[in-house]
Amino acid sequence: MEYLVILFSILTGILFGIITGLTPGIHINLIAAIIITSSYEILKILDPITIVITITSMTITHTILDIIPSTLLGIPNAENLTMLLPAHKLTIEGNAKTAINYGLLGSALGIIITIAFSPLTIIIIPIIYNKIKEYIGYILIIILSYVILKSKNKLISLAFFLITGIVGIISFNIKTIDQPLLPMLSGLFGLSALILSIKNKIIIPEQKEANLEVSKKDIIKYSITTTLSSTLTNFLPGLTSSYTALISNKISKVKNQEHYIILSNAANSSAIIISFIALYTINKARSGAVATIQYLINSINMSTLILIISISLITLSVVTIFAKILSNKIIKNINKINYQKTSIFIIILIILIVLIITRFEGLIILIVTTSIGIIVEKLKVEKITLTGCLVVPVIIYYLI
Repeated sequence: MEYLVILFSILTGILFGIITGLTPGIHINLIAAIIITSSYEILKILDPITIVITITSMTITHTILDIIPSTLLGIPNAENLTMLLPAHKLTIEGNAKTAINYGLLGSALGIIITIAFSPLTIIIIPIIYNKIKEYIGYILIIILSYVILKSKNKLISLAFFLITGIVGIISFNIKTIDQPLLPMLSGLFGLSALILSIKNKIIIPEQKEANLEVSKKDIIKYSITTTLSSTLTNFLPGLTSSYTALISNKISKVKNQEHYIILSNAANSSAIIISFIALYTINKARSGAVATIQYLINSINMSTLILIISISLITLSVVTIFAKILSNKIIKNINKINYQKTSIFIIILIILIVLIITRFEGLIILIVTTSIGIIVEKLKVEKITLTGCLVVPVIIYYLI
């Protein structure tokens, strides 16, 4: 493949990743769904490997840049700072630059350390998978039970796991919808948050320069525990990086909430690399982006995996520098942005895309899942309970 084509593919992926990473409610699964829907026309112009490079670059870019809107947008009207997420708490205190730098550090560690351990994980994943594949349903029940038992309100958490699980089962069994994940995830994690944040009128205070307080010992500890947790969870169907972060947090025993930003972002980026490795070793797609790659080329060989890993490292280098520059400019001008109008525009855009790709049936799912997402947020239930839409159908699949 010519170097110019590779460069163009990387830059295209970075561009798409910037759009999805910086825009609340627009996820890479949305772009993945559009690629699959338009694959017949796209493949007339581009070869599959070129598209794979673009998807890889887009996925890495999205994951790295996601810390910016997660830090600066969607801040609730909370007088008690202890009720805010770590990144939001730092922003209210004038330390948004610190929060973003913690996130960028975590994303870089997750990718680099997971790649460094990849020769080992390539060997381990198929061994573990072959030994436990007949017990996956029971393993997921154990993990699910652990999450529920650790939640603040166990009965409500169980209820929402089951409710979203039922929605997931119904959605996956509607034959007229090719991309059920699109309306489900857009509603549960995108539209619901956008609708709730419209009324928030937070004026972000003047921000200080970044000040990271993390030792080399902590960095090594978070990197190893995240990679280990990611290896043990992200090749299992239905489990997201939220479970990796939860397990990593328990192993690392993070006491500093600011350091949790490092750990959670490391979990997100590590999950991407593990999902690529899972596609290579056990031919299983564990994310929307990887499912698109599998759809395009069915399976990947070692040379393709090496290409994907190389593209990931190149993208990480470019986008991390870009993110630091961009975040400083956004922070400087954040109060000039009309967040209400922007949110309304994105809401309308998501609804139109869901309607075009999944038709009326998908719109119904979007409305239902958005309503559930809003209720969960209002009741202050952990959002990990919303992953029942993925975990419960998988459990039933493996047990029946």
